[in-house]
Amino acid sequence: MLAVDRLKKIEELLIENGSVIISNLSELLKVSEETIRRDLEKLEKEKKLKRVRGGAYLPQTSDTEVPIKIRETIYIEEKQSIGSACIDLIEDGDCIMLDSSTTALYIAKNLNGTNKRLKVITNSLKITNEFENNKSVKVICLGGTLRKSTSSFVGYMTTDALENVSAHKAFVSCSSINAEFGVTDNHELGARVRKNMFKRSMKKYLIVDYTKFDSPAANKICDLGDIDVIITDRDIPKKYTKVLNEKDVDVIVVGKE
Repeated sequence: MLAVDRLKKIEELLIENGSVIISNLSELLKVSEETIRRDLEKLEKEKKLKRVRGGAYLPQTSDTEVPIKIRETIYIEEKQSIGSACIDLIEDGDCIMLDSSTTALYIAKNLNGTNKRLKVITNSLKITNEFENNKSVKVICLGGTLRKSTSSFVGYMTTDALENVSAHKAFVSCSSINAEFGVTDNHELGARVRKNMFKRSMKKYLIVDYTKFDSPAANKICDLGDIDVIITDRDIPKKYTKVLNEKDVDVIVVGKE
């Protein structure tokens, strides 16, 4: 296939699906992943897509978050490590909240391998489906407007539903952590759901891989001092250590040998 035809095909797939994954394109178009990366770089220069690790997507003006199809394919080991570590923090009989992040999805996947009796409150369609056949877990799926790029429910119906529930623990992710601006998110409605999950939970766990530290996103979830524990996969940047100590925020680093 000629390069011009390959680029046209990639554009068609982007329009059809909203996102593309490098490994899938490589197999479909029968070229190396490096060739696909160069193709995506060219299309990005033409402002036809947004590249991220593992693929590319068509960003909407109102929604700059990476689609879940791509997020599910990147930092898998890190998310698995965080998800596995969270299981030890969840006790039999707990009611927990899980947001729509792919890291929270790995908590759900790990919980499915246990016999813990739990109640799970979530706005994630994928997490709801994960527990479909689990007789030990009761799921409360928060309704609302389906945000297709993240397979999650958002909007006033979601946040209103959260006002009528509470949980022992919330496991929530974010787009960014910043020493000055706190915990932030790329999407306004997603940030409101995460903020309310923390508000309605007794203990607040922020679950983030190492890439989330530093540049603030537009929509605030909470201050750093509002969190009880940060669970991450690498040592946090040194400038955060003093700030988090002052605010009595514990840090759990997983996946370290």
